[in-house]
Amino acid sequence: MLQIKLKLLFRMTKFDVFLCHNTQDKPEVIKIARQLKQRGLKPWLDIWELPPGKSWQALLEEQIEDVKSAAVFVGSSGLGPWQEHEMRAFLSEFNERGCPVIPVLLGDAAKKPELPIFLKSLGWVDFRNAESNPMGRLVWGLLE
Repeated sequence: MLQIKLKLLFRMTKFDVFLCHNTQDKPEVIKIARQLKQRGLKPWLDIWELPPGKSWQALLEEQIEDVKSAAVFVGSSGLGPWQEHEMRAFLSEFNERGCPVIPVLLGDAAKKPELPIFLKSLGWVDFRNAESNPMGRLVWGLLE
């Protein structure tokens, strides 16, 4: 009974943004996730939402179908192998639903980061330049 209630609660929770990131960038992404929460947004972050012992692929698929937007983070390590799969799924699904996929360059990203062609054609947020108000731009993109 409790398991059913938890599953229903999980399905009812609509997340504002899926935080798609390379594991190497997790500490920086966690900081950004906390700031998004402070601004009243509900970010989906794997370490907060994937319970041990559950099929993480099935839970990811559910989020790709339900989440309102995605932020694809790129740091000095570039895109991770699983991150590329997630990003391509978001681009495909969100094209149909008209949801934003926002490339986010982290503070340690390369001067000219290598981005897949469909991702680099989108307007991005650049945390390498604090004067550009990257958090404000990210929130704006998520709420637009």
